[in-house]
Formats: sequence, C-alpha cells, structure tokens
Amino acid sequence: MMRMKKVMIASGGTGGHIYPALALAEEIRRQNEACTVIFIGSRSRMEATIIPEHGYCFIPLDVKSTKGGILVKMAAVFSMLQMKKKCIALLKQERPDVCIGFGNYISVPLIMAARQLHIPTMISEQNSAMGKANRFLARFVDAIEVAYPSSAIGLTKEKVRVLGNPQGSFVLHQSWPALPHEKPLVLCMMGSLGSTSVSKALDDALPWLDHDFEVLIVTGKANPYVFQHLRQGIQTVPYTDGAAMLKACDLAVLRAGATTLCEAAALQVPSVLIPSPYVPNNHQVHNAMTFVEAGAAVMIEEKNLDGRKLALCINTLMKDPQRRAQMAVQAGKLAKPMAAPQMVQWLRELAG
Repeated sequence: MMRMKKVMIASGGTGGHIYPALALAEEIRRQNEACTVIFIGSRSRMEATIIPEHGYCFIPLDVKSTKGGILVKMAAVFSMLQMKKKCIALLKQERPDVCIGFGNYISVPLIMAARQLHIPTMISEQNSAMGKANRFLARFVDAIEVAYPSSAIGLTKEKVRVLGNPQGSFVLHQSWPALPHEKPLVLCMMGSLGSTSVSKALDDALPWLDHDFEVLIVTGKANPYVFQHLRQGIQTVPYTDGAAMLKACDLAVLRAGATTLCEAAALQVPSVLIPSPYVPNNHQVHNAMTFVEAGAAVMIEEKNLDGRKLALCINTLMKDPQRRAQMAVQAGKLAKPMAAPQMVQWLRELAG
C-alpha cells in the first residue's frame, strides 16, 4: 500500500530532464491515483508548457541560469536564495511526503528548502556523467538514483541505487499506431530543437545514400536549415513523437542524450550516435561510449563528421541486417524497464 499522499518534483530546461520526471509521475499516478504530484520549474522554459499539457499542477519559479560571467553567476546565486525562501513557504503550505530533483539548476532551491524542513529528498541523474546541480545536491539528499554506475563515482554508496531512466519504463508499455512505409526506415533525429551543423552533414550525405530504404529526418523545432538534396523516399518533419518513430525504424541516427538513448535501449533500436559537443562535461560522448562498448551503436563525433562518412556508415549498416539485429539485442540489454516502479518503491521507503 502506497503511503505517499503528495510528491513534489523539480524538473526542467530540456526534454532530457522533463520526460523522465513525467514518466515517474505517471507511474506514481498509475499505482495510486490519490497521490498528488506537483511540479516546480522555470516560468520561461519548456516545462512551463509541457507539464501542464500532461495534466499536472505546475508552479513556476524565476530562477536565473548560472551560465555566463561573474555578474550572471552572482545574479543566479541571489535568485536561488530568493527562490529557496519561496520554496520553504510552498513546502510549509503543501506538506509533501518527499521531494525529487531531476537535475538542472531549477532543482536546487526545492531540494535545499526540503532539507531545511527535514522532508525526505531524492535526486535522479540520467547521464553517465553527473551534472553540476546534482553533484552539488548529492551531499545533502537522502537518496541518489542514477542510470549509469559511472555517474555515482565518488558519492556515498549507501545513498545510491542504479535503477535507470524512468522514461524507459514508460515507452516500453506504450502502444503507437503502425507507421506506414514500404521499405526499411532510417530515422534521423537530433533532439527536439535540432542541429544546424548535423543537418548540413546529413544533407550532404543524402545523394550518397542507397535507394533501397526510406529516410525520415526530424529537423527540430528551432532549426533554420533548409535541405537541398531531398528526393523520393526521403522526407522531413519539424517535430514528431520520437519514441513512436524509434519503434517504427530499422536504424536511427541520433544525438546521445540520456533520455533518447534510454528509449533506444528500451525499444531495442540499433543506432548511429552523433554526440552533441555543446553540453556540459561532454556527457553525451560518455553516454554514447556506453552503447558503443556494448555493441549497441556506432559513434561519429561531430568534429569528424562529413556527408560521405555518414552515408557510408548508414549504407553499411542497412546492408547488414544481421549486424543490426545483434546491435538491437545489445541495446535491449542496456535497458532497465523496471526503473519507474523501483523508483516509486524507493520513494515509498523514504516517505514511510
């Protein structure tokens, strides 16, 4: 029997933080509809739209980013202190059983306020290298849930459990309508916002691609690049349900974000990974290496990327269904389909 009556979750900034948090909330709600889940996030970022669309209460905070010079960082610290005071008042009003942070600086004021009020706390880290906010919070929280053992290096072992990404549990049990395509399908998807630099390399690759498979390119919501080499069997869309497309494809060309890889593993998708070089601590390269070393993916770093190399890689894999089948099996071995239920069980232990 679930003892929790109310849970507060801080998450935001990118889909990699938001969707795992939503997946956990769905599992909490699936197990006990009477448990209230309240989200906290930034007023000005994507969580302010996405989370209410999923039917959850969302409380906005005005926390400033820490990225920038000394004046920007000073302003960020000041806003954190202000938001911590707001979170203390909020926690006294809502009285949650447990508070969870999913990384990003937006987690800091909630977790620190909860600690001050002796409310049990958990953080969840989905990347193979722990982010700065979670690394800072790790010394203060009661529980640390991670997707990869490498992100737990140097942390108090008694606090840590390697359970995985709750989004993997969510996509594994979803059903989507079949995507109509006459030939094998290659999916190219560079995150929700897209990548101009990778789009250019992909466009250069299109004339070199074989004609015995179809290609779907998800360009991204904020990508201004206009493809020049489209032809029959190759189409572009600005945005789509990434998990549904992953389930339908025979090979995926992807960034190496933690949530994307968790979905690829759960759905057993062989992949070509192009890690983003524009993320903290180069964590996408570390994420990708986990899949490469397991035999689940091939990696091309963006600094080494060009059209002909990418086309050769895609053509080679599409001509070798046996290798792709082996990669799919290895991807499945990296999946942790019980991550969300196990996290909920741990939250019950903390709240109990």
